[in-house]
Amino acid sequence: MLNRKLRGHKQEKLMSKFKMICILVFIAFAIMGCANTAANLQRESARNIGGNISANQVVISDVDRSITEVKWKASGPSGNYDCKADDMLRSVSCTKQ
Repeated sequence: MLNRKLRGHKQEKLMSKFKMICILVFIAFAIMGCANTAANLQRESARNIGGNISANQVVISDVDRSITEVKWKASGPSGNYDCKADDMLRSVSCTKQ
C-alpha cells in the first residue's frame, strides 16, 4: 500500500516536471516566432513598397494579428503605408497613407 502511494507521488512529480518543460518550450518558440515575424514584416513591406528600399529602412508599428490575416503600419523613406497580408504573409498589400 505504501509502495503504491510512493509510486503515485513519483509519477505526479514527473508529470509536473514534464508540464513545466512543455510550457517553457512553448514560451521559447513564441518569443522566437515574434522576433522572426518583425523581420519578415519589414522584408515584405520593403518588397511591396518597391523602389530601392532595404528591409532595415522600414519601421513596423501597430501590428494587429487575427486568425486569418495580419495588418500593420510601415514607415520608410518614401512615406507611411497601411499594410495587410494573410496569416502566412503570402499576399502582402501596402497602400500609401
